[in-house]
Amino acid sequence: MKTLKEIRPVGGGFLKKYELHYDADGQPVCWEVISLNDLKRAKDLASRKTAVEIIARFQDGDYLLCREFRFAVNDYVWEFPTGVIDGDETPEQAAARELKEETGLELVSVDRALPPACYCVGLTDEIIVPLFVNVRGEMKPCREAYEDIRPCKMSVEQIRDLLKQENVKITETCMLILGMLTA
Repeated sequence: MKTLKEIRPVGGGFLKKYELHYDADGQPVCWEVISLNDLKRAKDLASRKTAVEIIARFQDGDYLLCREFRFAVNDYVWEFPTGVIDGDETPEQAAARELKEETGLELVSVDRALPPACYCVGLTDEIIVPLFVNVRGEMKPCREAYEDIRPCKMSVEQIRDLLKQENVKITETCMLILGMLTA
């Protein structure tokens, strides 16, 4: 049995780094995690919806994908628009705001919200809400110091071609959802 004994903050900022100290069947174990939450007790881990992933479709049936520069891989990665849920925002409000900020598009309606899911559980306690939405408007890139996002409108056939490319970088959830959408 594993028992969390202590949560020790080791770094601050937007992303906070913690050491989780466990007793694992009599053996001490220290695990590092990154969180958007302020962690003080075990119940604080994965305690709130922290982000949205937006699977957006245009009226003509095409999908919105983004090529975003990700510092951790030093390259552009294909993904759906994602973003942090700020303060008291609902996932739907966060999705509308993030779409506007990152792509210039307007959220028209939410077709479906999947249940909140753990994301990258080896590294973080992030809980992400996948939303299937409809969008409209004119796309514009978001190019700032911390964000370089290039929105792309793609047909199912274009997505199939993308998935056939070698060495293309795509986030895991995006890859899985695109695989299902194009099957």
